[in-house]
Amino acid sequence: MKQDVYVKDENAPVDPILTSRKVSINENIIQGIDPLIEPLIDADELEVNENNDGKLNNLERKFSSILSIHSHRPNETNSFSQTTHRCKGMFYALLGSSLFTCSGFIIKQLRVDFFDALLCRFIVQTFILSLFIIYKRYKILRGSFNLILLQIIRTILASSGLFLFFLSYRYIPLPDLTTFRYTQVIWTTILAMIILHERISIPIVLATILTLIGVVCVAQPTFLFGNYQQLSDINETINNNLNNINLESNKSYRFLGLCLALACALAISANIVLNKKLLVLKFPQSILMFHFSFLSLSILIINHIRNRFILHKYSNHSMFTWQFFLAAFVSLIQLFSSTVTQKAIKLEHPSIISVVQSSDILFAIILQNLVANEKSNWLVILGSILVTTSILLVGIHKFWNDRNKLLQEMNNPKV
Repeated sequence: MKQDVYVKDENAPVDPILTSRKVSINENIIQGIDPLIEPLIDADELEVNENNDGKLNNLERKFSSILSIHSHRPNETNSFSQTTHRCKGMFYALLGSSLFTCSGFIIKQLRVDFFDALLCRFIVQTFILSLFIIYKRYKILRGSFNLILLQIIRTILASSGLFLFFLSYRYIPLPDLTTFRYTQVIWTTILAMIILHERISIPIVLATILTLIGVVCVAQPTFLFGNYQQLSDINETINNNLNNINLESNKSYRFLGLCLALACALAISANIVLNKKLLVLKFPQSILMFHFSFLSLSILIINHIRNRFILHKYSNHSMFTWQFFLAAFVSLIQLFSSTVTQKAIKLEHPSIISVVQSSDILFAIILQNLVANEKSNWLVILGSILVTTSILLVGIHKFWNDRNKLLQEMNNPKV
C-alpha cells in the first residue's frame, strides 16, 4: 500500500512545494528530463533496505534535512541565506544542462567524431550501472510481455534521441539544434494529452503556437524567407572559405539537420511519456538507464567496427590523437551533468527544472556567436526566444497546478 510522508516546518514560511513532498515514486519526478542529461540512479534507490518502520523514519529524517529550508536554523536566519538555499535546485539544473551543451560544443570544435568520443562515456556509464544493478540484485527485464515490450520501445526511443541529437549537430549550428531539442517540452505535453488523457489548457495552446512560430523562425523555409536566404549567400561563401569541412554553411545539409533535430525532439518526447508510465509502475531508474546505456554502447561499438574495418576510416591516420583523448575526457563531463541534475530533482519542482534548463538556448547562442564561424541571424534569436517563452508558460502552468493539488492534499489528508 502506497504511503505518503509529509514534512513540515512550523518556523519556516509556508511553501507547500518545498516543505511537503511524497516519498513514494511520483510520475512528476523525472518526467521533464530527457535522456541526454537524465540521472543515472534515482536517489531513493540508494536507501539501505530496512523494515518498513525503520525505512519510513529514515526517509522522514532525510527529507526533513533536504526539503525543510529552516528546520535546523533559528528564526532569525537572514533572507539572503533563505534565497541562496531556495535557488540551489535551479542552480544545479542550469549547471547540469550547461555542462552537457558546453561539452558537445567543445567536442565539435576539436573536429572529433562525436560517436568515437562518446564511446568512453558509455563504457564508464554502463560499467557503473552494471555494478549497481548487480549490487541491488535487480532483474534486467521485469514484468509481463507488454511491459517488457514497453521497456524495449522506450530504450529505442531514448537511444534514438541521443544519436539524432549528435547526428544533427554535424549539419546545423548549436543554437538551432538546442532550440529544436527543447521543443520536446511542448511535444511531451501534447503526447501526454493524447496518451495519458491530460486536459488541454489555454497556456498549453499559447505555448504550442509560440513554439511553432519559433521553429519556423529557426528553420527559415525558403518559401517564406527566400529573399533573406539570398541576402545571406555572401556570408555563407565567406564561411565556406574559412572552413571547408563546416557543413553548417551548406544549405543542402541544413534542411537534413533540421529534420534530424525535430526527430530528436519527438523521440525524446515519446521517451519521456513512456518513462513516466514506467516510473509510475515503480521501475527503478537505474534499470531504465541501464537499458539506454547498454543499447547506446552497443550501437557505438558497431559504428566503430564499421568505420575501422569496412570503411577503413583510420587506415591513413590514427584515431588516438590528442584531440580524441581530450574529447573523450570532455564527454565524461556529461556523467557529472547527470549527477547535478539528480541534485536539482531532489531540491526543486520538475517544471521549474525544465524552465531553468531552457535557458541553455541562450547559452548556446552565446557560445556559437563568440567562438564559431557560423553566426546566428536575428530570426534564429527570435525563434529561440519564442520557444523559451513557450517553455516558461508550460513550466509555470504545471508548477501552479501541482501547487494547488498539493495544497488540497494537505487540507484533506488521506486516512
